[in-house]
Amino acid sequence: MSANRVYNEKELLVRIAEGDEAAFSILFEAYLERLKPFIEKLTTSPDDTREIIQETFVRIWLSRDKLQHVEQPAAYIFRIAANQYHMYIRRRLSQERAVSGYEETVPQSSNTTENTLRLNELQRLVQDAVSRLPEKRRLIFQMSRNEGMSVREIATALDLSPKTVKNTLFAALTNIRQYLAAAGEAGWWLMLFLLFR
Repeated sequence: MSANRVYNEKELLVRIAEGDEAAFSILFEAYLERLKPFIEKLTTSPDDTREIIQETFVRIWLSRDKLQHVEQPAAYIFRIAANQYHMYIRRRLSQERAVSGYEETVPQSSNTTENTLRLNELQRLVQDAVSRLPEKRRLIFQMSRNEGMSVREIATALDLSPKTVKNTLFAALTNIRQYLAAAGEAGWWLMLFLLFR
């Protein structure tokens, strides 16, 4: 890569750090086709590839305040993509464990279709509750529960104190619990245990 291109990309990152959405669009277009073959080698479907790339750019945008200190833009972006892939794998494994754990708690004589519908409805309610959280609270919750990051990892990534992260996670769980209770979902505790342990 030419020194000029690195320089231009570093300029883009500085502009993005200042909240420049046009610069972010330029960066997205510049890296979309470069990231695609890299992620496709790791995943099993085009949908998974798209999701990981999308999450990569979401993470870049949400952490944009750190971009002006990045010296090697390409290495930084590919490292985030690799991290998103690992988080995606953790999330998939966690979801598989949750479904497996749910199935083990259901008596064998139960109606499978009814149980599947109930699980889907509980998942929908939890996703709805999470989507209603304030942006920072939602991000911290998703980093912890969906991506498997520890409190310390989240604190480092977002430049927060571990205590702030813990308090935010507690507040997020409280909000979700209240939302599910208000929806009349008696089994909210089971869903929280299975999906977010």
